[in-house]
Amino acid sequence: MPDNRKVAIFWDYENCAPPLSSQAYAIVNGIRRIAHIFGSVTTFKTYLDLSEQPSKNSVVFRSDLQSSGVSVIDCPHNGRKDVVDKMILVDMLAFAIDHESPATIVLIAGDRDYAYAMSTLRLRQYTVVLIAPSAPNIPQSLKSQASVVVDWNYAILRKPCTRDPGSK
Repeated sequence: MPDNRKVAIFWDYENCAPPLSSQAYAIVNGIRRIAHIFGSVTTFKTYLDLSEQPSKNSVVFRSDLQSSGVSVIDCPHNGRKDVVDKMILVDMLAFAIDHESPATIVLIAGDRDYAYAMSTLRLRQYTVVLIAPSAPNIPQSLKSQASVVVDWNYAILRKPCTRDPGSK
């Protein structure tokens, strides 16, 4: 893929939160390593309700994310649902408006609410990389809309790959 391709990363932190014992730099480097396969990163955002992350470890982790070039976007729920999802959806589409295809959007999430936006972006020839947990509850409707699916637990958290009990 050409090096001049633009890449945006949108991370649903509430949906794919790393253990606070992990190093933020290592997590960001893992995500960046995957994103650079597709071009240069112009946007790297993570979304969460900061009021739900009050611990000292959480503050240090978020500070390390910011030091690594990640924009931490506060999404106060204030009694509402899906605040993070809606903000990510708008930001993904704004990126698409501002950057013609070919461009790549990396979405770190496991929520089916993103499937339609992913499908729409792919129809317009954007590459959509989904980084999602390997849990069995990740909807096929989400995974099937991605150009590439990457296992969050294995590729980013470096956990050993678990085999499906039904596979040989």
